[in-house]
Amino acid sequence: MGDPTTQAQVLEPAGRATLDAGAGTEAATPPSSAVPSGAAPQQPSTKKTMALVLIAALGMYIMSLTLGTALSLRLAAVDPAAKETSYGMAVSISSLLLLVTIPLTGALSDRTAGRFGRRRPWIIGGLVPALLAAAVIGTVPSTPVIVAAYVVALVSAQAAFNAYAVIPIEALPDNKRARVMGAMGMAGALAMSAGSYIAAWLVDAPLLMMCVPVLLALICSIPLLVMYKDPAKTRAELPPLDLKGLAKTFLVDPRKHPNFAWAWASRFLAGIAMTALFAYFIFFLMDGLGMPIAEAGKSAGLLTLISAPVSILFFTVSGWLSDKIGRRKPFVIAAALLMATALVIGATATSFEQFVVAWIVFAMGQAMYLTVDLALCAAVLPDAKDTGKDMAVFSLALSIPNIIVPAAAPAILAIGSGHNYGFLWFAAAALCALGSVTVTFIKGVR
Repeated sequence: MGDPTTQAQVLEPAGRATLDAGAGTEAATPPSSAVPSGAAPQQPSTKKTMALVLIAALGMYIMSLTLGTALSLRLAAVDPAAKETSYGMAVSISSLLLLVTIPLTGALSDRTAGRFGRRRPWIIGGLVPALLAAAVIGTVPSTPVIVAAYVVALVSAQAAFNAYAVIPIEALPDNKRARVMGAMGMAGALAMSAGSYIAAWLVDAPLLMMCVPVLLALICSIPLLVMYKDPAKTRAELPPLDLKGLAKTFLVDPRKHPNFAWAWASRFLAGIAMTALFAYFIFFLMDGLGMPIAEAGKSAGLLTLISAPVSILFFTVSGWLSDKIGRRKPFVIAAALLMATALVIGATATSFEQFVVAWIVFAMGQAMYLTVDLALCAAVLPDAKDTGKDMAVFSLALSIPNIIVPAAAPAILAIGSGHNYGFLWFAAAALCALGSVTVTFIKGVR
């Protein structure tokens, strides 16, 4: 979390191997069909559900896309000499834990029984401890405490986000998903801009800087939690909770599901590019362009404000166009190449204006990628019964780079005279371009 690599994975609940042009006419099975006649809760209309999902998305994305920026600014103030190392430690440890907690909480969410449904307890139960941990980060000026609290905050917030991300799967028809994902991406673009400005405005009030994003996620989720009737399941209707057997299912056999494996690899390589840029751009503004902390925070807000219209356009148009022509792979390939190009531009930037160009180009590619790649991934999920778990496994492709990149970055940045962001971003660009190649190996998806 803390950068756009942590996104809602709205994936296909049916384990279909292909997604052709005709698939858009199929609707997802209504959630109420899973409960006995007469016991099914009255669901809001599709349009109302979409509105509730998007309102919650705004808060969830503000939390997701602001915590990392806020952590960067907090560590730069508390531990300026070792901010990259401290940041890398916080992100790497938390992301390593997410390798276990993301699939586990997804599977547990699938298996939660009770009158409050499967998803709502995890949303609330994740946001509350995340808020408490954020308060610790904002009040205790100790790097070890900040690192430990960030781990708690991130794991808790991700559990809430994962549970929220399943709701569109259960509530929305298949032929609307790419467009809904585009709208969610649009909310994410707005949230990223708002979140950056929140962090910049509150940089001198660290408690508020850390807590406000989580509070907004909680507040924006209230309408969804109250009005969407999360379908309750009896224990007899749920898969059995076998932790030993469940652990074995976290790894999807690439021999049995090669399309899943290629899609996962593409997301992993794109995730490296996203992490490399978003985790270190504020430090680049400070060390590469010589900005003080406050100016770097304000510049981060300006960057997201400038790119927001571009992101909104590409989120909306790419999802609509991909649905319209029934093609996914060309959009994903083009998006990966755009992100790679942007990293090269950023690596060679010597002024803020040049970096703005890189940021905008990256926003174009990222918006297209996160919109259409979700629809592509929806075609290759292996099991309809474990949607939450399989969705979480896919999200690992974007989480693992949060371990690898921060762990490797201090050594890479130290090459030469230090602060070698150019080398870091050149390497990430090459891997992102390779990710565009892996997409071509996916069969049965156009």
